[in-house]
Amino acid sequence: MPKCVFCQKEVEVVDRVGVRDDCNNCGSSLHCCLQCEFYDVGSFHECRERVEYRIEHKDKANYCEMFHFGRNAVETLADKDKVKAALDALFKK
Repeated sequence: MPKCVFCQKEVEVVDRVGVRDDCNNCGSSLHCCLQCEFYDVGSFHECRERVEYRIEHKDKANYCEMFHFGRNAVETLADKDKVKAALDALFKK
């Protein structure tokens, strides 16, 4: 079962995630870039799909037609935090 990136709790998705759908646990938007399967910080416009414009607020609901609620989004953000913490520890003054 997919998890919310913000609260790390499992989210039950019946059909698909709509623009107005929020997490039942924390109230955060489910239809946002951070929750998407295609979100990738290293990609153009932070998306692995060919999107025409950059969405500024990755944590807010948007109308992207490429959106697909991602099952590995939580792990991806957790990995990013681990790498950042390791780099901070390495270059600590």
